[in-house]
Amino acid sequence: MVYAILALVVAYLIGSFPSALIIGKTFKGIDIRKHGSGNLGTTNAIRILGKKLGFIVFFLDVFKGVLVVGLARILYEGFGYQIDFNHLEALEFGLFKPFYYGVCVVFGHFFPIFANFKGGKAVATSLGITLTFTPVPAVLCLIAFYITLKISGYVSLASTFAILTVLISALFQNFVFTGLGPVGIELLIFYTVISLFMIIKHRKNYVRIIKGTENSFKKKKESKETPEE
Repeated sequence: MVYAILALVVAYLIGSFPSALIIGKTFKGIDIRKHGSGNLGTTNAIRILGKKLGFIVFFLDVFKGVLVVGLARILYEGFGYQIDFNHLEALEFGLFKPFYYGVCVVFGHFFPIFANFKGGKAVATSLGITLTFTPVPAVLCLIAFYITLKISGYVSLASTFAILTVLISALFQNFVFTGLGPVGIELLIFYTVISLFMIIKHRKNYVRIIKGTENSFKKKKESKETPEE
């Protein structure tokens, strides 16, 4: 049991790696938590640090999900049934399932120990997890994100549609298009819980959209294209 718990803690610590905070302090000398929305996510990083550094933050956060779940899948699915793991009990071996590592890395991003437990909304990290578990829903969610962002200009709305696209397409993959491979009930539950959690985390954004006060990349672009009088 000790080895399983230790591995889960490591997954949480990797998820806690505050990419936006470190990139901001390293390259700009600023604490991104004190600027913009104060969120340790890609959107705030792009607004405060610029596109180049913002996308570095994005890729680092995606990589957290890919790294943790990818390694867990290699160990569990590739070697798990061949290695004795020192006569681990069934319960302990069950804790080595990649599904649990996905939970821990997302939880780490939500509540990072290295940033006073105030993290981002885990959209990029969840994308990394989705790419590792279910590539087709991951690609579909990227398409949904791009289309929604292009039309509305709201990252929060685009993220929401992307999250729901993952859940719906994963359900279809598991029960309708089974030729793509079964998703599994545990993973579907994980996608459902994470979707609900991230929707809750975006609730303030929805209120601002309704009020017309939410930041929009589309409005920002239009304002730049409008000539001064």
